[in-house]
Amino acid sequence: MSGSPKAPKPPKAPKQTAAEARAEAQATAAAGKADRTKAIAERFGERVPGQGLLRATQVTTAIFVAATLVAAIVDTREVRIVVALLDSAFFVAGCVLFLAALWAGAQRSREADLTMSGWWFLSGSAPTSARVTLLGAVAVQIAVGVAGAAFRFGSLLAFGILVPTLGLAFCGLWGARHGLFPPRRFVEERVEIPRRRSAKTARPVGRKSGEGAPR
Repeated sequence: MSGSPKAPKPPKAPKQTAAEARAEAQATAAAGKADRTKAIAERFGERVPGQGLLRATQVTTAIFVAATLVAAIVDTREVRIVVALLDSAFFVAGCVLFLAALWAGAQRSREADLTMSGWWFLSGSAPTSARVTLLGAVAVQIAVGVAGAAFRFGSLLAFGILVPTLGLAFCGLWGARHGLFPPRRFVEERVEIPRRRSAKTARPVGRKSGEGAPR
C-alpha cells in the first residue's frame, strides 16, 4: 500500500541580519521621536505653562551666581557667612519643593504614566524652551557651586554645592504639574473565586449514599 505523497514544506522566511535589525530599530526610534515632538508642539504651542516656576529658577540661579562671585572676590568672613546662609536657605527651599514635587507626581501618576526621565529631567515631556531654562539652571548651579568650593577650598563657599537641589526640585515640580505623559491604562482582571460547598450538601468522602447511617 503506497503512502500518499507528502506536502512540500513552506519555504523558511529569511533571517533578519544584525544590520537590518539595527536599521529597523533606528527607524522606529526616529518615528517615535518625531511623533513625540509633534505631540509636544500640539500640546504646548508657543505658550509654555508654569512661567512662575521658570522665572523662580532663573531668579534664584542669578542670585546664587552673583553671591558666589562677590564672596570669591571680596573674601571676608562676614560675606562668606552671609553667602553660606543664603546657600543653606536655597537648600532648605529645595528640600521643601522636592517633597512638593514628589506629592504632585504621586497625584499625577493616578491618571498618567510618568517616567523618571520625563518627570525629573523633562526628557520627551517638555518643550525645548522649558528644558533649556530648567536644566540649564541646574547645570549653572552645579558649575558655580563646584567652582566656588574649589576656588576657596575649605571655606564656607562649600555650601554652594547644595544649591542644585533647588534647581532639580524646580524640574521635578514642573514635570509633575505640566509635563506631557501618556494616559495611564488600567488593566482589570476578573478573578473567579470558587464557591465553598455548604455543610448540608457536602457528602462524606469514601461513603456511598445510605451507608453509615445509624439503624
